[in-house]
Amino acid sequence: MRKILLGTTAVVGLALLAPVANAQQARPAARPAAAPAAPPPLPATSVAPAGTAAALFQTPVGITGAGPHGPDGVPNRPETPTTSGIVVRLGGFFDFSVGNISDSADSAVASSRGAAAGVNNRLGRQRNDFRTEAELNVYVDGVAANGMRYGAMMEFQMDNMGGMDTSTAAANTPAYNPRGSNGSGTGVDLDELYGFVKGSWGELRFGQEDNAQGLMRVAPPGTLWLGVSSGWDEFVAQPQSGLGGTAPYLMTEFQDGGDATKIIYLSPQFFGFDVGFSYAPQNNEGERADVPTSNAVFQRDRTGVMNAMAGIIRYRGTFGDFGVRASFGALQADSAQTSVGASATVPERSAVRTQNLTMYSAGLLVAAYGFQVGGEYAWGNYRDQMTSTINPKLDGSDHWILGATYTLGAWQFGGQYGVAKQDNGTNASNVPFKDREQTYWGIGLQYTMAPGMILFANYNQVRDDNILTGAPAVAGTGVTSFGSLATFKNGSTTRDIDVLMAGVRVAF
Repeated sequence: MRKILLGTTAVVGLALLAPVANAQQARPAARPAAAPAAPPPLPATSVAPAGTAAALFQTPVGITGAGPHGPDGVPNRPETPTTSGIVVRLGGFFDFSVGNISDSADSAVASSRGAAAGVNNRLGRQRNDFRTEAELNVYVDGVAANGMRYGAMMEFQMDNMGGMDTSTAAANTPAYNPRGSNGSGTGVDLDELYGFVKGSWGELRFGQEDNAQGLMRVAPPGTLWLGVSSGWDEFVAQPQSGLGGTAPYLMTEFQDGGDATKIIYLSPQFFGFDVGFSYAPQNNEGERADVPTSNAVFQRDRTGVMNAMAGIIRYRGTFGDFGVRASFGALQADSAQTSVGASATVPERSAVRTQNLTMYSAGLLVAAYGFQVGGEYAWGNYRDQMTSTINPKLDGSDHWILGATYTLGAWQFGGQYGVAKQDNGTNASNVPFKDREQTYWGIGLQYTMAPGMILFANYNQVRDDNILTGAPAVAGTGVTSFGSLATFKNGSTTRDIDVLMAGVRVAF
């Protein structure tokens, strides 16, 4: 674009100077003055016709390079549309980080060494590790004759992909193993993948995308990779490591079915307010018609949550030097009606149906003089990472999070603190377990070293009390499977996690 603009400027300049030069020369009286030579035609791609996609999208339009709702960069400026008149832009990021991890789930239970029967031969995990992550986002934008915008967005991600390990699992439900031989850990898959149409009436999205609450939620502020659910959790032992399917973090966003295929409406803003709605018939995604980890179960077989409907209202405004954002969101989904046993080949009606999924959240953020301060409170009938339904008679879950940042030039400093509680139910003898309670706090900083290049560091600490090795249940409700409290080094029922993380991100 810069070369084209310079060339255009030179052509226009020559055209303006030509009459002046001719006026300084004596012309023969018998010959009429020759008309100045017409400048050569501009390249066809230097100026886009008014009203076309190229004209509207030659400058960034507010969509960032790391996704449609992340502050990680700006897509490259397109110089020309495709042959169909649609503009294609690229954005994304590359991220490298190092972690120093202290996790009681990593510790060897006993120091004995040997392979004799009954002897614990485990060695504690390493303390240090490296991690890379990247995304490449493709934005496709077009403009119809009536001014309506349309297009698609594709987010290609490299995000700790693993493989399938079927050595110890039933043939129809292979277990996910991040160290499986079928995955390199650097494979690429699609996270967001959706089309859209947009006009003065709002925007309609259709495909794999976060629900309306995830797109518009007002969340506590934080620096890069700092937060209750952020980059640090990539360094710690995940649920597949023998912790009963429980999550290392509880304070996350609403369940969205792993970007389940859905329809989303986002309204325009009126007097500072806008709203969003979304609907997903079930919690699977992509063009597959079956559950990816099964050769017998289809996504329409009622084995997961169904009919997830989310709505949110948001306010954004300024009052003098103060900016204010607030939101309230809700989600409801029907619980699964069928399940698949270890030897079953087709789903069967569940003997005990879990409670329907409900979630609510309220958020507030105030910004002024370089500071941002905000918080969120969420509650509802859910467990783990706000994704799973709960058994009958269990109480609901809740969490609250506070955060603050301060920006000084190229530097930003921040911190977050949050607490989550979830009901653990009882054992088979109807003796109550203590509630699971998870406390998180972290501090971080980031430095913008160059356009699109950010250095970051943060420290994160998690205290996780009373982790249950199984789905919580209440005796006498028909549930036949009960868990027990997980224990760590020295028989403690508390998991302590400390992660010091630092790295660099290049966004484009």
